[in-house]
Amino acid sequence: MTGARPRGGDTPHRCPACRARLLVQWVGHTAALKASVDLPPAEQHLPYGPAAQASTPNDLVWCLPRHPYRPLQLRWTGPRHPPDCPHQHLLTHRCPPTTLF
Repeated sequence: MTGARPRGGDTPHRCPACRARLLVQWVGHTAALKASVDLPPAEQHLPYGPAAQASTPNDLVWCLPRHPYRPLQLRWTGPRHPPDCPHQHLLTHRCPPTTLF
């Protein structure tokens, strides 16, 4: 018998266009959004400030805590998110521009 899949959905996916490693999850309980973010190495430091500045009005910044014994689970960020949060902060995945020929 197979066990239930972890709620965090920490299985990495690949972008069909650029083949980048992605973390794809439903975030939220009542009004959930499907988030697709680039999955960086665990040791890479990605602070909130630069991610918030790089985001656009239609782009959300996601907080990714990494706990040793729990699956990866994205969190919402908002105006009350601490600027000195120690976790990785990620933007929605955007494929790099490429040419067809």
